[in-house]
Amino acid sequence: MSESSCSPLLGSEIKRHQLSRFILITCISLISFFPINILLPSFPALAARFDMPSADVALSISLFTLVFSISQLVAGPLSDKWGRKEVLLGCITLSILGAIGCALSTDYLSFLLFRSVQAMGCGFFVLGHALVEDLFEEQDRARVRLYYMTLSGSFVALSPLIGSWLQTTFDWQGSFYGFALMASGMLIHAFCILPSKSASPHRTQVSIIGTLKDVATNRDFLRYWWIAALVFACYFALISVTPLIFMDSLKLSEYQYALVLMVYGVAYLLGGLAASYLQKRISLSRQINIGLGLLLVAGGLLMLIVGLGAITTITLLIPMLISALAVTLVRPAAISAAMLLFSSSAGTAASAGNSIMFITAAVSSAALAQAGANLLLTIAISFIVFSVWGVVTNARVGR
Repeated sequence: MSESSCSPLLGSEIKRHQLSRFILITCISLISFFPINILLPSFPALAARFDMPSADVALSISLFTLVFSISQLVAGPLSDKWGRKEVLLGCITLSILGAIGCALSTDYLSFLLFRSVQAMGCGFFVLGHALVEDLFEEQDRARVRLYYMTLSGSFVALSPLIGSWLQTTFDWQGSFYGFALMASGMLIHAFCILPSKSASPHRTQVSIIGTLKDVATNRDFLRYWWIAALVFACYFALISVTPLIFMDSLKLSEYQYALVLMVYGVAYLLGGLAASYLQKRISLSRQINIGLGLLLVAGGLLMLIVGLGAITTITLLIPMLISALAVTLVRPAAISAAMLLFSSSAGTAASAGNSIMFITAAVSSAALAQAGANLLLTIAISFIVFSVWGVVTNARVGR
């Protein structure tokens, strides 16, 4: 066969491999959030099952996120040392065991224990960022990260619709069995496409402790991840308390609540398209500032709605949709800028950054769950304060 006839075949094979890798990375992101958002419509059922108020059930989300963030701090460095595939397969297996344990729990204490096991396994989420650095060229990484984070964010918002169906069809255990099934499919996919010991191609003999020290002392790396943490905390805290707002306060049914978040998911997709357009035309720093400005606008509108007492499903959706656009603009840009600084130790760098992001989100959501009657006002203030904080942090990058 001539060289000219081989080239199209070779190009097709490369594209197929790239698509397969992108699907794996996207699935890593999707399924890591699955146990959080899919469970939201089951809050009333869980509260009834374990005889606890909904606010206490909401704290289980914060516990999951806290353990999840710590597990990432372990999974990333281990993947640099032992290989992405080995750590990924081990974590997925652990998360499956935790999910099945949750479904079989007969009391709230054992439920929380297995949720923690599931969260430990879901630390494989951090490997998505590391695999982007390993498997894609530098000029493609920001675009790949934007696409998969937009898809995952949309899934996070749309997932309660799936959760509502699972709750109606299989009761609260359905989300855990659904997670176990999806994770099993991803386990097989990862086993087939990743080579053994697939650590970073730039892998060096630098110790994990040494890399963590370098990461912790790099101010620009910390600033970029702190910006990502601030906007993600706003997004995650809002999502985690939406059952309290829409189902408990506004008395929406599980299905109506799921539809509200479906609209939010569409906004997330549109935000991804806008971010893709801007990414080709402006710098990452400017894109970050535009997103932070939109978060400020969302906080101001929400404060106005609360002040006027105009709290309805429609009015609340407006600042929610604006905040979704803000997150899609800021988070991929900030993370891409941070990861470029440590491409040679992507696992350790991603684990450190993600731990910052998810610990911030866990603390914020736990605090919001206790805000009581001032929940919406607290969210509005956090949007405003975090957006201003983010702009100031972005201005200090490079100094």
